[in-house]
Amino acid sequence: MTTSVSAPEAPAGPKRGRLGLVIIGIVCAVAAGGFGFIAAHVGQTPGIDAQLITYDAGPSSIEVNFSVAKPKGDVVHCTLQAYDADMTVIAKRDVTIPAGTSKAGMTETLPTPGKATSAQVQGCRKA
Repeated sequence: MTTSVSAPEAPAGPKRGRLGLVIIGIVCAVAAGGFGFIAAHVGQTPGIDAQLITYDAGPSSIEVNFSVAKPKGDVVHCTLQAYDADMTVIAKRDVTIPAGTSKAGMTETLPTPGKATSAQVQGCRKA
């Protein structure tokens, strides 16, 4: 005589609805967007905007052309950096933009120990 034994059925758990997953997705998207916004604006001083326009690298120097928009009455300090092919800083200079103008275009030449491949306005801050 043979008897068949059926496998026990798994207990029925709560069903997850799609609404819960959608809400979790929306919360994650909002958090990621907020994090991205904060990360993009870290280290910036409100009201000061520096922009690299061009650079021209020679064998022992690099000429950096940049502009700074700022409040008219503020004195601002900006840091310029030159990099080699390995992205190592090979030259650095702090530049002061005096009060009296709201937008300044400047050109600075940084002497370098070797051939620079790029330059950057690292940051500007109110004095």
